Amino acid sequence: MPRSAPTPCRYPGCAEVVAVPGYCDGHRPLIHRDYGRARRGFDAEVGFYQSKDWRVLRAAVLRESPLCVVCKAKERLIAAGVVDHVVPLKDGGARFDRDNLQPLCVSCHNRKTARETAGRRQTP
Repeated sequence: MPRSAPTPCRYPGCAEVVAVPGYCDGHRPLIHRDYGRARRGFDAEVGFYQSKDWRVLRAAVLRESPLCVVCKAKERLIAAGVVDHVVPLKDGGARFDRDNLQPLCVSCHNRKTARETAGRRQTP
């Protein structure tokens, strides 16, 4: 099978030739770093979830209720790994209100978030 021709690195101004189309070894980490920075800046709530106040509250909630509330209602004992806002912040939920927080396992949290996101897209 014929191999593809060597191509220059895609980084602007770089003329290094690479065997596989893309970035050279020197520029590949820069592209990945910049992509990660762009993704972190995409969600305005990321800073909140990194705050000391949130981490302390999250740890307290998981200490008080270490099991997923959705799985527990279905009589399954699954450890919670996520503290979820019952009313999402994007929908006006209170950030630090203990009554607005619930412990969930990752799969229940992902399911709930997908439903919320789908509902948000359908409303004008």
